[in-house]
Amino acid sequence: MKRSDMEYLSSVRNYILAVVVVFIVSMIIGTIVSLNNPGLAESYLNNFEKSFSWIKSLSPAAILLVIFLNNASKSLMALLLGLGFGIIPILFVAGNGIILSMLAEVVSRHQGVLFVIAAILPHGIIEIPMILISAGIGLRLGHVVYLSARGAKAGVRSELKKGIFFYIKWVVPLLFVAAFIETFVTTLILYWLFPDLIMGM
Repeated sequence: MKRSDMEYLSSVRNYILAVVVVFIVSMIIGTIVSLNNPGLAESYLNNFEKSFSWIKSLSPAAILLVIFLNNASKSLMALLLGLGFGIIPILFVAGNGIILSMLAEVVSRHQGVLFVIAAILPHGIIEIPMILISAGIGLRLGHVVYLSARGAKAGVRSELKKGIFFYIKWVVPLLFVAAFIETFVTTLILYWLFPDLIMGM
């Protein structure tokens, strides 16, 4: 990573940290909700499986493309819609944190914690930080818009250009890597660790 990219990442560090805190808190809330309302979590899982069941019929290359485009478009929206005073990125991260933790809790109840870790960690270690960074940039843009609305010379256009440039240069390629890992590596790990379970799905 070039020095200019590191400097930009450093300039949005506090916003990324704020987003990370929101994500962690939302995951804790989601886990608590799932534990206290197991039926609700089961309902979310069933709806999730029905919504994405069509993906199973696609080729691996098509699955990779679907995963990549889904994550890339949502990350871009979290970034761009941050221009609305940073509200959307916070809601986006909070909502995803709650849903992810609810799904993880109910799946771990049926398949075990190791299954959840194996299903998320290989690609999630790249995918989740990229999504949070995008939301952090969106939050930064929202703050700049707020400062500009109050009469400060905040440079909204310049900040937007820098954010989009970083997104294209770093977030997009790494989300593609994450999608590749999710499609091929994560699947192989699950087959290796849980062959009977995966074959039965």
